[in-house]
Amino acid sequence: MKKFVRAILLMGAIFLLGACGQKAEQKETKKDDADKLSVTIILKEDDKEFDKKELKVKKDESLQTVMEVNYKVDMDKDFVSGIDGHQQDASASKYWLYDVNGKQPDVGAVEYFLKDGDIVTWKLNKL
Repeated sequence: MKKFVRAILLMGAIFLLGACGQKAEQKETKKDDADKLSVTIILKEDDKEFDKKELKVKKDESLQTVMEVNYKVDMDKDFVSGIDGHQQDASASKYWLYDVNGKQPDVGAVEYFLKDGDIVTWKLNKL
């Protein structure tokens, strides 16, 4: 009988500890989300959209970092030359450019820091 009571008490203690752990995990997740921004990244080639992602990103990350974390990005010196296998072509005057909320920033992706709600469109088009 004593073993049965101990087993019940042990199972109850395990249940209570597990429930406490879940609450702490939920609080941590909410805190992590509060420290993040919601942004949308759209990729287009010849004005045809081929990818769109809605992302949660850290407040202090540059656009360049966000791209490198979420896509396969190829670089040529300090410029993006390819995204997910879509390569620019200098002989055809086709290059990657980006805009944020419909406006082209005056800085490169490495210097641009996103704001909550930004919509970034990367376009691989002829210039």
